[in-house]
Amino acid sequence: MRDRAAAVYAALDRPRLWRVTAALSAALLCVLVWACSRGSLTIIARRPATASQLPAASRSWLPWCTRGTPREDRVRLAFCARVDGLVIAWTHGSGAGESHLALLSDFHLVIVKMPTGAATPAWGSEVVAIGPLFRASDGEREVQAFHVERS
Repeated sequence: MRDRAAAVYAALDRPRLWRVTAALSAALLCVLVWACSRGSLTIIARRPATASQLPAASRSWLPWCTRGTPREDRVRLAFCARVDGLVIAWTHGSGAGESHLALLSDFHLVIVKMPTGAATPAWGSEVVAIGPLFRASDGEREVQAFHVERS
């Protein structure tokens, strides 16, 4: 038993290996924090009576919030949301021309239901999507995109 313990100690007694492992772990953590912090998520909870009630930045994208018909099969969380984030995954839905994106934005994971027939952006691209905010079937936040921009 002592021989086995001595062998384990000898394998782990490498300060240089530990320093390199710690440096690589710190670098990976920094990259993950940087990737998660990019983008923004802005939510308008209720439809405003007038656009002047909103900050100037929100007024510019407010018209896109009413350009389509919101879906009825999900719980609506907010009147409108604007998500600006990094595409980390995408999938095609069950319907023809239906696709969904997973965006990493401001330390949030947000699902975006793309407009029917819209081109699916590549992994790693930055996307801005505007539309009503729903609770997806898996519990995540989902934006039904009425407007999509690739930045």
